Amino acid sequence: MRHRFVADRMLGKLSRKLRLLGIDTRYERYYSPAEVLKTAEMESLTLLTRHRELHAKALRRGVESFLLKSNDWRGQLKAVVMRFDIRSTDIKPFTRCADCNALLTRRSPDEVILLVPQYVLFTHNHFLQCPACGKVYWKGTHPDRILQTFSGIIPLNGD
Repeated sequence: MRHRFVADRMLGKLSRKLRLLGIDTRYERYYSPAEVLKTAEMESLTLLTRHRELHAKALRRGVESFLLKSNDWRGQLKAVVMRFDIRSTDIKPFTRCADCNALLTRRSPDEVILLVPQYVLFTHNHFLQCPACGKVYWKGTHPDRILQTFSGIIPLNGD
């Protein structure tokens, strides 16, 4: 099942974590509640919010909305995973830009030679780049630590 969300400005950390898992999550920290609701409505996205009034307004307008109660991104992530029955097969880690949500594109070392530290070019052959913001990603220890953090919260290997 494909999940597509838009998150209100109180859910920046959650948005970033969902993106790291490859889950389509729109987030603009400067969007007003009205803009977030309009985005959800126009793009048929599920609204994630901590704002009770925004949640109620979304439901009245026929927009799917989920009111999160936790202040902590871990609790929020767990609630989203449970509510939307997100399974390991739904998760495609490191396929979206954590900053802007665009799908990442494979790049060769030659294509990123001016964009990454020189030592990285000597130790890595596989790179991903965001076509929207230009950020370059490579597999270091950071992705392993991220997945380890997520493993206690969500099903990464098997359902």
